Amino acid sequence: MAHSQKHMYEMVDVLVAAGNSFRPRPQGLGSDPFWLTAGNPRCYLEAPIDFAVARAVPGQPVDLALVEDNDLIFCKLCWTAIQGPTHRVETVWNHPR
Repeated sequence: MAHSQKHMYEMVDVLVAAGNSFRPRPQGLGSDPFWLTAGNPRCYLEAPIDFAVARAVPGQPVDLALVEDNDLIFCKLCWTAIQGPTHRVETVWNHPR
């Protein structure tokens, strides 16, 4: 990855501290909240994303898309995503936000 995804781990930590949880990997596949998928690393949350909490996290890059109407946080720098259970697949990198 060209850009560190540390900020995405921090975002997951904040969302979990606020009451959400991430879907654990199947036993034996590690405990990292991000799953390596064909498109990009993804963290699957159990509850919808609390965007008020997400917006309050300091130090996020300008290219971080908080896509409230699609239950998704996507970083255009490291291509890492955090998605809630109501996320629908779409072309996020062209999203206007």
